[in-house]
Amino acid sequence: MIKHISLYGFIGSYAFLLLIIILSYREKLNIAKDVIITFLRMSVQLFLSGFVLLYIFKLDSAAVTTIIFLIMIFFASRIVISRTKVNIKNAGVYIFLSILISAIFILSILLFGIIKLDSFNPRYVIPLAGMVIGNSMNSMAIGIERFNSQINENRDYIEDMLCMGADRNEALFDMKRAALKSSLLPSLSSASGMGIVFLPGMMTGQILSGINPVESVYYQIVIVMAIAVSVALSNYLMLNLIKHSFFNRYDQPTF
Repeated sequence: MIKHISLYGFIGSYAFLLLIIILSYREKLNIAKDVIITFLRMSVQLFLSGFVLLYIFKLDSAAVTTIIFLIMIFFASRIVISRTKVNIKNAGVYIFLSILISAIFILSILLFGIIKLDSFNPRYVIPLAGMVIGNSMNSMAIGIERFNSQINENRDYIEDMLCMGADRNEALFDMKRAALKSSLLPSLSSASGMGIVFLPGMMTGQILSGINPVESVYYQIVIVMAIAVSVALSNYLMLNLIKHSFFNRYDQPTF
């Protein structure tokens, strides 16, 4: 039997935030206002997305689903730029393209090769795309920020490498490797704790909705692996595209 959350129980759950607000005032963190705004914004966004999804699922249109998919990637790329505050030429375009290519590749295999959908069903496409895009977005924020900081910290080293005849790929190899490794660590750490430390969100949701736990494990393992590959591929593409923004066509640094 599925236990539903009552309206009073739902409203009462916002009392959890009081602990953060109390800590904010006690430790003078000055984040109480940000906490309230963030969670109110989250609630409004989730309610709106729920109503929109009801309409989209009923519409069942491949064209509309594709448009939603592209909008998700657009906002993900904008969030990465705003979160990291990097000032890199064409960074938004490179991030958008990297997420787009990796998401299409991974979702095509996941939806039509593994799950074996007969059509571009929005009930599957949008939630799974959200997981892939969202995790790529979070990891890319880490990757681009680490890459940018590594370049700024190693300007002399990069210039020395270029003076000794190295091209841009050789000069930035260590920086790119460090950034790619940093972007992958959260996904690897999360995957290593699943099943022992915690049950992941999708698996928990399926179990609470009455799905057989073993079947939910199949879905969760497949999706976690898909997310990990998407994170790796999107960051690899992004770093290899964005590195060109630091040089002119003669391999001279512009940073």
